[in-house]
Amino acid sequence: MKENHQSVPIILIVDNSRALTGALHAILHTCQALSSEYSFKFVLPAGSQARATLAHRGYATYEIPFIEISRRPKDLLLYVPMLLLNGWRLAALVRRERAAAVHMNDFYNLTGVIARLLTGRPLITHVRFLPHTQLQPLARTWRWVAEHLAQRVVCVSEAVYSYFRPLPQVQVVFDPIPEGEKYPPTDLAPRPDGTVRLLFLGNYIMGKGQNFAVEAFKAAYAQQPNLRLHFAGGDMGLEKNRAYRRQLEATVAAAGLTQVVTFGSFVQDVEAAIKQADIVLNFSESESFSLTCLDALYFGTPLIATDCGGPAELFESGRSGLLVPNRDVPAMTQALLRLAADAELRREFAAAGREFVRHKFRAAATYEQLGKLYSEVLKK
Repeated sequence: MKENHQSVPIILIVDNSRALTGALHAILHTCQALSSEYSFKFVLPAGSQARATLAHRGYATYEIPFIEISRRPKDLLLYVPMLLLNGWRLAALVRRERAAAVHMNDFYNLTGVIARLLTGRPLITHVRFLPHTQLQPLARTWRWVAEHLAQRVVCVSEAVYSYFRPLPQVQVVFDPIPEGEKYPPTDLAPRPDGTVRLLFLGNYIMGKGQNFAVEAFKAAYAQQPNLRLHFAGGDMGLEKNRAYRRQLEATVAAAGLTQVVTFGSFVQDVEAAIKQADIVLNFSESESFSLTCLDALYFGTPLIATDCGGPAELFESGRSGLLVPNRDVPAMTQALLRLAADAELRREFAAAGREFVRHKFRAAATYEQLGKLYSEVLKK
């Protein structure tokens, strides 16, 4: 495990992820960049698949049996008592580790608020999804709690920030670009076999947009049979996500496209996957930021994304990628046809995207800003 020095403040990162998600990846990048100034320890849900990855990277991890609000009667009955119990558990962990602050990497996990009230330690709340898309009585409650009880509210995009009141403690800190590249830039020259390979990188979750990609591909393939589409992502160990993947596969099979549309599992080497593609797709219905889009732009593979929140802030549509209306399959189809047919346009988008994100999401706008935020909170 990473060695802790008495002079280095300890920050407890609480993340509700049951698998390795974009949100967890983003905060992990930040922890690595700030490891000389702070010591980070993680608190995850019981049984999280992400624990092994964090342990492999040397981070101490703890588990708490978090319960989220859902429509299931059992969860509704247990939510309040478990919130109080888990808040007490987190407070005990804060005291035992002598943590200087608690950083909640989830807007809706209120255990940090309980720990804040019990210990008096500073609380930082990171908002990594669009509150506009949630059930509003709940979202407004989470917003009020964050604005009144957290020392800082960190929004990952301007789209998220627009939901909050313009308060001094509420600010935008973009997620960071990857640190360097392992492989040469994407080779966007036409392939010898004439195919154009599309990559949809995202976990199999309803709302992520794989269903729209299938429909758009079906229409585009009828006009350009050189197209190939590959889906890559995990199911996070949830049956509803496995069922969603099976539904997608059944739709592809019914359309007779199993030879040109393939399905893969979670990708460990994101850079390699992106650089093997000619175009990256993200047709999500709601994204607060989208690390997938940022990675595609950074690694230099042309991007087509939906106007669903954060992605619109990551690139300039028509110059470094194509932004299409949310849930608009005909627009997705036309974007696919346009970009797949024009290799020179793909090269132009790739170069412009690499340049844009390297400027907008440089260290001063990400790691340094969050490091400054920690320093300000701990001085109070």
